Amino acid sequence: MDLVKNGKVLELVHPNGNWPLIKEEGFSPVQITVAAVAACSGYVYQTLLEKKRIEVNDLSLHTEYEQDQESAVHVITKINVTFTVDLVDKNNEAKAAKAVHLVKDACPVAKSLDPSIEINEIVVFK
Repeated sequence: MDLVKNGKVLELVHPNGNWPLIKEEGFSPVQITVAAVAACSGYVYQTLLEKKRIEVNDLSLHTEYEQDQESAVHVITKINVTFTVDLVDKNNEAKAAKAVHLVKDACPVAKSLDPSIEINEIVVFK
């Protein structure tokens, strides 16, 4: 991956258009980190559900995070990833809820972060 400077903004180069890495024009690097955890968690959860033969009509994710505002460097302290799932068979809710607890240990992005960061996966069924 390449990053280029465009004025005061660093951009992540992409063939479909560069991503500005500044929150006033796109997403900040911290937001991109949190989004990467959520996206990776989403892919891992999808894979776990497929392996357990749990069919999904729809899956969406919402993420929130907290930073230590008291320290000189505002590090991420907590990430919450909420999966909203619409299952084909509602009888699979217990299995799908259990599978979400396996996500953190199977997500390479989450495993790459400082272990002191609290990562919570929550599943909500439609």
